[in-house]
Amino acid sequence: MSSSSQEKSQGLFSARRYAEDVRSNAIAAVDERRLKNPMDRTIYREVADEFNIGEQSLRLWVKKHDADSRDVASREGGEADEPAERPAKNLTHAQLEAEILSLRKKIEKLQAENDVLKRAFVVFSSEWEK
Repeated sequence: MSSSSQEKSQGLFSARRYAEDVRSNAIAAVDERRLKNPMDRTIYREVADEFNIGEQSLRLWVKKHDADSRDVASREGGEADEPAERPAKNLTHAQLEAEILSLRKKIEKLQAENDVLKRAFVVFSSEWEK
C-alpha cells in the first residue's frame, strides 16, 4: 500500500464529526457577532479558533443555517434576508445599536449612489439634447 493511500485510510482526509451542541453554539456565536459588527470579516476565524473547529466547516454550517432560516421565514410569509426584518424583541440594546449603525451606513451608501445616478442623468440628458 502506498503512503498516500495509507494516509487516506488512517483518516487524514476524512470528515471530522462535531457534536451538535458545538455546532449550534458556534452558529449562535457567529450570529451574535454578525449582529454586533456586520462588517467584521474575522468572525469565522475567531469563532472557529474559539470552538477549536475548522473555519470552512463553520462557514458551511452558518450558510446552511441561514438558508434554513430563510426557508422557514418564507413559509411563514416573511423574509429573513435583512436584519431590519427580523423581530426586534429578541435583540439586546447593543445588538439594536449595531443594527441601527449598519442600516445608517447602508442608507448613506444608497444616497450616494442615488446622487451619482442623478448627476449621470443630467449629464446624459443634456448631451442628448445637443
